[in-house]
Amino acid sequence: MIKRLKTWLITLLLLVGLTGCGQLKAAIPHHIVTEAVARQAQQEQVNLWRQLSPEEASLPQLSVSRVQVQRVRQVRAAGELAYEVTGTYRYKLRYPQRSPLQKSQIPFSLILHESAEGEPWQLLEVEGSLDAPSAWHWQSLAAQPT
Repeated sequence: MIKRLKTWLITLLLLVGLTGCGQLKAAIPHHIVTEAVARQAQQEQVNLWRQLSPEEASLPQLSVSRVQVQRVRQVRAAGELAYEVTGTYRYKLRYPQRSPLQKSQIPFSLILHESAEGEPWQLLEVEGSLDAPSAWHWQSLAAQPT
């Protein structure tokens, strides 16, 4: 009897936990996560490219695909209730006068916030380094899928 009760209780807890995770994942539109990942990845590539080739005017073109959300959790960031979203994605870089570079299963972590119903989602961006940020600010993302 106690074993059956434990099994039932564990099953119930798993169902509640999985249902809760699914609701959080569904709360953020996939195109918003994809746009945020693309924006974050593009900024990282621009910063890296400028360090490696400061005299080069042409920046690489980046395309993001196969964004897979693995975890969403509520957090408080910059004084706002927001979502920390983690997962993986694939990207393709096209450098000027070079062969394209493709990478898969690149991890990402970002903070998203919906400012108000009907308003665009926002991505929390850091100026400076993550170790010593000089400023945090919200950057608006597209309201509709493109």
